[in-house]
Amino acid sequence: MSGAAALGLAAALVAAAGYGLASVLQAVGARRAEAAAAPGAGAAAAGLARQPAYLVGVVLDGAAWLVSLVALRALPLFAVQALLAGSLAVTAVVGARVLGVRLGRSGAVAVAVAVVGLALVAGGARPGRPEPAPPGTAGWCLAVAVVLALLAAVPASWGGRWLTGRTGALVLSTAAGVGYSVAALCARLVEPATPLGLLAEPATWAVVVAGVAGTLLYGRSLAGDGVVLATAALWVVEVVVGGAAGLLLLGDGVRAGWTLPVVVGVVLALVACVQLARPAAAAGPPG
Repeated sequence: MSGAAALGLAAALVAAAGYGLASVLQAVGARRAEAAAAPGAGAAAAGLARQPAYLVGVVLDGAAWLVSLVALRALPLFAVQALLAGSLAVTAVVGARVLGVRLGRSGAVAVAVAVVGLALVAGGARPGRPEPAPPGTAGWCLAVAVVLALLAAVPASWGGRWLTGRTGALVLSTAAGVGYSVAALCARLVEPATPLGLLAEPATWAVVVAGVAGTLLYGRSLAGDGVVLATAALWVVEVVVGGAAGLLLLGDGVRAGWTLPVVVGVVLALVACVQLARPAAAAGPPG
């Protein structure tokens, strides 16, 4: 493995740990925001902004995202997204302690399966720079990012059950996954010749808008007891949508002879995510 690929792998693992811890902190803040809101109002963006735990989680999320950019410059998008999905295991383990949700034997097995799957994906990733994307890709990504930002601004009371409860957690986290996929895709598209050129690229603004929208949508999805469901849905979407976009639009590839192990690894990671998303029994307050 080259030095750049090793650095990218290390960055992806560090970012995964950061994302996992951030999810738990944001879940704590989202619960507190929902408890302080009017009945049925959900955890609105304004309420989340008043919760220190949520804000610390957002800062950690942002730091993890910046670290993940190092990985995105060296590794294929599907590999980075799959490795970052390992944050779900961190969320499940830490959340069991902080949020009082039992992980259980099946959850522990799912964490182990996820680790094996992600190891296969990491081993099969072919490092390298992306190919030029089709014309107009950045513009379409920016349009999608704007739509997601508008969705993030919709009050929970307007959406009824679609934006609250476990259904809301699934809808909002799925939208957040699309947002983060767009941000990751555009992060590999950006090739500025100068710092000023960075501001002139649509891909740059797509990264910013999609990233902010994804953060707000994901934060709202964490209210109630849907933290693992929301995080699982988020990463399933990121692995599938983000990985497919990298393969189809950027020419991302797999090392020779590793296609089957990588496919098996992605399937194992997704199965583990689904298992971890199953409702867990509530535990007593963490001691």
